[in-house]
Order: sequence, then C-alpha cells, then structure tokens
Amino acid sequence: MDHLRLRALTLIETLAETGSLHQAARRLNTSQPALSVMLQEIERALGGQLFERSRRGLVPTERGAYMIRQARLMLADLRRVQSEFASGNEGRALLRIGALPLVMLEIVPRALALLRQSQLRIRAEFREGAASELLAALADGMLDLVIGRMLPEFSANDDLVPSFLFTESFCVVGGAHHRLANRRKISWQELEAADWIEAPTNTALHDFFAEAFLRRGLRPPQPIYRSASFYSCIAILGASECLMMVPREVGGHFARQSRVCILPVKVNEASAPFSIIKRRSRAATQAMRAFEDSVRRAVRRGGPMK
Repeated sequence: MDHLRLRALTLIETLAETGSLHQAARRLNTSQPALSVMLQEIERALGGQLFERSRRGLVPTERGAYMIRQARLMLADLRRVQSEFASGNEGRALLRIGALPLVMLEIVPRALALLRQSQLRIRAEFREGAASELLAALADGMLDLVIGRMLPEFSANDDLVPSFLFTESFCVVGGAHHRLANRRKISWQELEAADWIEAPTNTALHDFFAEAFLRRGLRPPQPIYRSASFYSCIAILGASECLMMVPREVGGHFARQSRVCILPVKVNEASAPFSIIKRRSRAATQAMRAFEDSVRRAVRRGGPMK
C-alpha cells in the first residue's frame, strides 16, 4: 500500500470518467505509456485487475468499481479539507448542506438566525433535492450533512448515520376563498368530491395522498393539476377551487402568510422521520456541530419566524 499515492487515486477517478488511457493522459497532462505503467503498479499493489479492455474502452471490473468509489470518496475528503483551510484563511468555515425543500422554508432560516448569534463565522452552501439525490451526494463525500429522510435503500451503507430530528405530519389546505375554508367540520366524502392538486412526485406525500383515502374506503381523487414545486402549487391554490395535502410545516408556513387556509381535517398520516444524516468516517468540525445544534434548537422552538 506504500506504493499508492494521491496521483494513483486521481488516475482511477479519471479512468472511470473517460474510459480511456489516451483521454486520461491528455487530461492529466502526461503520456499514455506512463499511465499504463502506473495502472499496472496500482493493480499489483491492490492484488487484482481494476479495468478490462473492451470495444467501449476501459470497463471497471467488480473490484475496480469498488475502488473507483473509494478513490472518489478519498479525493472528495481531501478536496474538502483543502476548501476548509481556504475558507478558514478567509475567516469563515465552509459547510455543504443538503436539505429537503420543506426544511428550507423555516427550520433552516431559523437555525441560521440562531447561528449568527454565536461568534462562529460560517459560509454555507445549500443543495436542495430529493432524498435519494442528497443521500447519494453525502455518501460520495460531496456534502457534509443532510437534513431529510433516511431511505431504506441507503440503510445498508454503514457509513451513513441518521440522528432523529422530528416526525413529519400532513394537513389539507386550500385558498382562503375556498368554499370549505370556513367550515368547522369536513367529511372525507366531501374531500373525495373536491378538485385536487397533486404533490411533487419526488416527495413522500405523493404516496401518502392515495393511502389516506384508501384507508377510509374511498377512491383517491384524480388531481386535475400537477406541479414540480410547492411554491407553484400554492400559487395555483390561490387562483383555483382546489385543495392539496401538504406537510404541516409547509401548510403552517403559508397559512401564516395568509396565502392558504388549513382545513379542519384530521389526516392521521406521518412519513418516515426527518433526521440529520452524516458520514461516520467524516470527522465533525466545529462548524458542523454548531449548525446541527442550531437546527435542533430551531425545531424545538418551532412557531412562526421572527
């Protein structure tokens, strides 16, 4: 293993991206024979072949695919350390945070407000998206932590460690002008007959909507509108006679802005718990610990934004 160097990891990553010694040599500004010798030395050190030649170029073996992932992970960590030091020289610690869109409405802004009260200077880069995308980026070392759901397909990855944050529940909302907005009691049969907007397909709510009706012996309504974001859906609610099932965090946020009305309907649905998910092999920095503490305090406080 003493023969492996940083350049060896870079070569493995580059070969995975290019599938060609020739293209890798051009990218790394060296000769193809030199890289061929280096690859042979790496394979001897690891005790197995990493790539096979085919008509499509170099194709990773099973062992090679594993080594590619490890190389990318190690290089990502090294680049992360470099970024941390560079940010530290600028006076701010760098944090790369993945978050589901709903926690960006109030929880994350509250946490940042709490964080600003401390003496710690932080530069945060946020990435929003589906839970599967964020967890994959975390596993590959592209993020420091994720605020979201731990999915079953990632549970086999022992490096990902979830820490419980809160359990999400749902509510039904409509525009303030909706005919059901001022009712004190609403039946699920009335909801079945209403017009609906469908939740974004990359959310857990998409599946719970149908289940909520089926569990009550009713046929799930066919939504007449569909949008890719909660913001678009809320805008449609304000200009239509539609209803929508949303996470209570989302419903409360927009209800406090008087953009929607939460209907008196007991949904009794809850998704998988939200967690702060980190990598076991990633050393926690002071900035990571401070941000996590601020997020937990923000969740405990709840309520409207100040």
